[in-house]
Amino acid sequence: MRQILIAVCDTDRTYGQKLGEWLSLEKGERMRGCSFSVLKNFLEFQEKDQADVVLLGSGFWEEPAITAQMKETAAESGSPGTLWIYLADPGTRQPLPELAQHFPVIRKYQAASQIIREICFYYQKFGICEQQPSLPNREILGIYSPSHSIWQTPFALTLAQALSLKEKVLYVNFRECAGFEEWLGENYTRDLLDVMYLCLTGEGNISECVGSGVYALEGFDYIPPAGDSGCLGEITGRDYLQFVRLLAEKSGYEVLVLDLGMMVSGFFGLLELCSKVYVVSDPGELQGNARKHFKRITAKQDNGELVKKITYLQLPKLNGELCRGEKMQQWIWGELGDYARRIAGVQGGAD
Repeated sequence: MRQILIAVCDTDRTYGQKLGEWLSLEKGERMRGCSFSVLKNFLEFQEKDQADVVLLGSGFWEEPAITAQMKETAAESGSPGTLWIYLADPGTRQPLPELAQHFPVIRKYQAASQIIREICFYYQKFGICEQQPSLPNREILGIYSPSHSIWQTPFALTLAQALSLKEKVLYVNFRECAGFEEWLGENYTRDLLDVMYLCLTGEGNISECVGSGVYALEGFDYIPPAGDSGCLGEITGRDYLQFVRLLAEKSGYEVLVLDLGMMVSGFFGLLELCSKVYVVSDPGELQGNARKHFKRITAKQDNGELVKKITYLQLPKLNGELCRGEKMQQWIWGELGDYARRIAGVQGGAD
């Protein structure tokens, strides 16, 4: 996959260098960042090696030479060769030019990871990039608890972290009330529903659609669960299947971990897409009854291949880890992490 070349242009040299370096270090597989604090240097660079994305900060977007290039882009039909984005500084009273109405605007002083998500969103929206080649042999892992174990999601996250030690992993949460904002202390601007919409409308590159909403956690990437989870029951089974297929074939990840909640439309079709399904439960007789019920429903599908994919796991008895401090670190280095790492290295399991 070709790297996206991003130029950060701002007279604040320190800001530009830090953002450009962060792009190259943290997103080196997909993006390459460079920075310019002098207009002449940027214009010389554009003549030799045109940037895919240009972030225009203070001291640049006011320049006539820049304005002329932007007007040329705005006048062109079809996909622009360069995506121009204004870096808006709310601390200055200087208004943006009228030309800014034709180009995206990103708030300058915010987390670099959020800036990247917004760049990805606009990049795929403008349809500049080439489509990611299909990767049909990706591994898809499904995780489901018929008894709605409170430990299902901590186990799924910890398993994703264990797998990320050797492969590029994307975790996707389809549960209706996942509680991620409270657990991880994040305030999400985009979530699963936004990413699904972008991917299914077919308006852009799948990897960039995903990149516009993906977050990083302990070595793997994840798509935040739906904020308005009532919409999950309104999505068709066909759309769920198509979305997961697109992620598997064109997102660029080697492993997908699907954390499944309610039996949404097309639920067993999703399980059939998986290369392996872990059905988890807590210790106890009541948990066992829910597992038996799930087995009966699965048997009615009359799908021997699906039955072979399912491994039933009884999670270890976990006391209090959910309520302490840095939750993800507690899970990774506690008993749950030990258990997940063992599972990550096992091809199958005992019923």
